[in-house]
Amino acid sequence: MSARNFSRVYQQAALERWFERCVLDWEACFSQQALQRGRELYRNARISGLELSDTEAIIHCTFARKDTCYAVVEWGADGPIVRCSMEDRRLGDTLAIAGLYEIEELIADEMEPLPYLPKPKPTDADAADAVLPTVPPSQAVPPEEPPPRDLRPCLQGLDSGLCLTADWVSPDRTRQSAFQTDGLSKSSAEREMLVRLTALAKAAGFEFQRKSNYFLMREPERIAPFFSHTYKRWKAQFGDLDLNPDAQRLAEGVKSVKLIGRAQALDRGTMRVDWRLQGDQDWLDPADAERLVRAGRGTHLVRGHGLVHLADEQTEALAQWRVAAAAGSEAAQVWPRYMVFSLFATHGAELDLARELQAWRAALQAKPTESNHTPAAAPVRLPSFLRPYQAYGVEWMANLRAQSCHGLLADEMGLGKTVQVLTLLTVHPFADKDSLIVCPASVVPVWEQEAAHWYPQLQTAVLRSGQAFAPSPVDQPRLWITSYTQLRRHKHLLEHTTFGYAVLDEAQQIKNPEAKVTQACCAIRAECRLALTGTPIENRLLDLWTLFRFVMPGLLGTRGRFEDAAQSPDPVRRKTFEQRLRQQLAPFLLRRKKDEVGTDLPPKVEMDLICPITPLQRQVYTDLLNRGREAMGDDFQLAMQSQSMTFFTLLTRLRQACCDPGLIPHLKADASHSGKLQLLLARLSEVLNGNGARKVVIFSQFVQLLKRVKPLLEQHFPGLQVLQLTGHTKQRAKPVETFQHAAGPTVILVSLRAGGTGITLHAADYVFLLDPWWNPAVESQAVDRVHRIGQRKPVFVYRMITQGTIEQRIQQLQQDKRELFENTLGALSSARDLREHFSELLELAEWLAPAATGPSDDSLIELS
Repeated sequence: MSARNFSRVYQQAALERWFERCVLDWEACFSQQALQRGRELYRNARISGLELSDTEAIIHCTFARKDTCYAVVEWGADGPIVRCSMEDRRLGDTLAIAGLYEIEELIADEMEPLPYLPKPKPTDADAADAVLPTVPPSQAVPPEEPPPRDLRPCLQGLDSGLCLTADWVSPDRTRQSAFQTDGLSKSSAEREMLVRLTALAKAAGFEFQRKSNYFLMREPERIAPFFSHTYKRWKAQFGDLDLNPDAQRLAEGVKSVKLIGRAQALDRGTMRVDWRLQGDQDWLDPADAERLVRAGRGTHLVRGHGLVHLADEQTEALAQWRVAAAAGSEAAQVWPRYMVFSLFATHGAELDLARELQAWRAALQAKPTESNHTPAAAPVRLPSFLRPYQAYGVEWMANLRAQSCHGLLADEMGLGKTVQVLTLLTVHPFADKDSLIVCPASVVPVWEQEAAHWYPQLQTAVLRSGQAFAPSPVDQPRLWITSYTQLRRHKHLLEHTTFGYAVLDEAQQIKNPEAKVTQACCAIRAECRLALTGTPIENRLLDLWTLFRFVMPGLLGTRGRFEDAAQSPDPVRRKTFEQRLRQQLAPFLLRRKKDEVGTDLPPKVEMDLICPITPLQRQVYTDLLNRGREAMGDDFQLAMQSQSMTFFTLLTRLRQACCDPGLIPHLKADASHSGKLQLLLARLSEVLNGNGARKVVIFSQFVQLLKRVKPLLEQHFPGLQVLQLTGHTKQRAKPVETFQHAAGPTVILVSLRAGGTGITLHAADYVFLLDPWWNPAVESQAVDRVHRIGQRKPVFVYRMITQGTIEQRIQQLQQDKRELFENTLGALSSARDLREHFSELLELAEWLAPAATGPSDDSLIELS
């Protein structure tokens, strides 16, 4: 009997009638939402009473607030008809469903093994027989029952799921369907077996199909547990079950399949990929494979194979291929050949390459045989003025073009990327197409000058406002040179133009994927795309993803997946990603460092100059720090989220105080209060008073600081030629040319950003960096304006660091980011955000001597 404590009022005849009704698939008469609510009510034992008659069932329910309601269920031609004491029809359906489950439980608990026979009404003959002697019970003849039959469940594998039927098997081996109307037995023992099978089927997850008269389990996720657990108990109760071949395959459990793309070469630059699924021994039917691919991850039922599982990584890989596709059908895609090296090509999905594609991949992966970077037998004679590594770079790019691929030339600053590209365009031209160079506006004149110097026969044109890509007046391809700004303004012209070569110089300009200039660059159509940059990563690995979005779209997958893998907290996953990234970029990225190939370059000596801090600097620095802590508190993470601009304003003010307190707004202080400027004057005295015409470059990111330094130099070094180059300089080439050719001692003051691109200062032999910049890549770009090809003297680089301040913390940050940049082709690691370097604002105070104790009463500045 059930352990449920509620009233049950019924008659045996009523149980018989409701058994016949509950065997039918009454659940199909209700919605899934109603079934879910009713099952919840049933599981929570909320039914308080049940009254059964032949025609109707009354279900009572008591809620927590002691209110009661009831539902009446009658049985019509199409199933249950529900009436409720409340006007809420949903509540009535819920009560009815819970009550029907209680009725099924009642039937299983209370139904007698012998059939119920109603007592006949007495007749006259019965009255006459009453006077006859009564037959003793021991001598009564029991009613004859038909010979017992076995109930044999049968399982079949269908396209729609696992089908359950049952047969009555007579001693003579004849069979009759147990679920057909004429198969319902009058034998009490057989009826008990049928009730038991029906209850077990519903408990296992089978649903009765009224039209077909069988039970069906649709969910593949329930079929495997059924065979591994429930099936054994069924065999113990019913003996052997009949299984057709498809059901036998389902009983074997879940099998894994491989997602394989069969790649065939179409032409010189494209391939076709047909996606197939491979089972244990053979391929799945294409229609089944397509169905599984559309359905995605999880367990699926496939006729002829049983249960198969498509892993998460397989569906993710396929989704990546589809997202990267520009056009094509779902089953077969046309792709650039370079997608063989895709970041997700070997992750979850496997490419089965035709022989031609295997040979093509091997040719791209082949390593140079000579360690000095000289190319193998070159098909075209290259100019003699090229250094060996430059000649190799030209042939490397030419080979990419020949293989219908594209590339990133990431040589260090000063190794001659410009002359390598100009040589490529001249020696390996596209005969019928113009080429395009996109660069910062300040570098446009450099490309014009370099082209005129090395290859005067090259036809060049600069795209300016209001112009179009007009054809050359002579029968010769033209080299168009434009700035990133002009390209963005002329984006509408790109959809009608196809170039031979498209080259992005200083390609880190497109590191922001959302920027309009990035979108304009990615809209360029060209036979061969090249990116040039000495700093492929300035801040984060996403910079690299954006570059290859232009160079080879789709190669690195989607941005979301790339960032997810690069920033994964799981070190194993991150390391695996780094290794795959390094391998897959290797054929398309070439980077050489000056200390590897520039053997004719003089040495570069770098050192830190620790600068003293004056009393005024210390007071200003301490006041800034204390006022920042007072405004934002000590919780750094909270301050970064809620007051990020205020925090970075504080960092900027602290760095200005380290350089010169006179940079702080509303604070008047001469140069004598800057320990850094005093040390700069002392070192310049040593440099400029020595033998020879010394030339010095002084970098700073603060233009106002350079403006304060210039009169200071003119005062202390009469006759010294002092030049200046900042973002406000209109004719950039003039101070650079003057510096390069000046006969006597010369100093040029350069803002870090303005001096990072498009100039050559190799006449200098001393470099002073007045303030460390967050990003060492930008700083290195500026230094390499001096230490580059053409330099004949040793270069001394001094980084001026104020003792015990945030500048020393910046040095640590620089080292982390420098390692990220330098390991692009080695042990890649994800760039960490600035917030990871300071756990709280108080860390800045640890570098003060003595530490700040609180805001002073006569603070000199305010944080704004």
